[in-house]
Amino acid sequence: MDTVTEIIATVGSILAFMIVFLGAAKWFSSRTQRAERRRQYAEQQAHLAEAERVIIHKEKVALADNGHLAKQLELARESEQVHPKEAVYWFEKAALQDSRDGIEGIVRVCESTSEDVVPQDKYRYWRNALDALNGDEQAEYEQGIALFEGFGIRSNMDKGLQLIEHAASRRCVRAQMFLADWYKSPENPLADAEKAKMWRSMSEHVDFNEHSK
Repeated sequence: MDTVTEIIATVGSILAFMIVFLGAAKWFSSRTQRAERRRQYAEQQAHLAEAERVIIHKEKVALADNGHLAKQLELARESEQVHPKEAVYWFEKAALQDSRDGIEGIVRVCESTSEDVVPQDKYRYWRNALDALNGDEQAEYEQGIALFEGFGIRSNMDKGLQLIEHAASRRCVRAQMFLADWYKSPENPLADAEKAKMWRSMSEHVDFNEHSK
């Protein structure tokens, strides 16, 4: 009787152990499966987020390439710390639309990195453009000359002359002398002797006043 009882107890213990073991194994398996499903879901969400980011970036680039000023500046600022050359590319796109933020961005990137992100003549052009915006008529004259001649920027004679004339009207003697020579130049299809005389007179008057102080 004792032997039978012991056998029954042993079998019961074994069955109980097996039930516990199988239950634990099932629980661990279920837990592993849930963790794998979570991992797969997180991975899927990451892929979807990356795909959406790429789409948004492409749309932003397309708008920026078509002249959207805000997107150009946004792309430039996103690249400024890591990809300075790309930042300058987009800042210049904005600067060519007469954006002060674009001009400041180019100068800031050029002056804050050890890389030669743009040629020196291009940097000087945008540095003069920024100084001109801040009221420096000499810088405005230098910017106008660069634009007129195509130094560091694509030549635009009409806009260059506008800047030079604006600087001349603000008592920049070099601008006045340039205009005096330009308006009597045989290379100027719009040569005007009266304008040449006017600018020459203004330059001499300003120069005389400067020396008499």
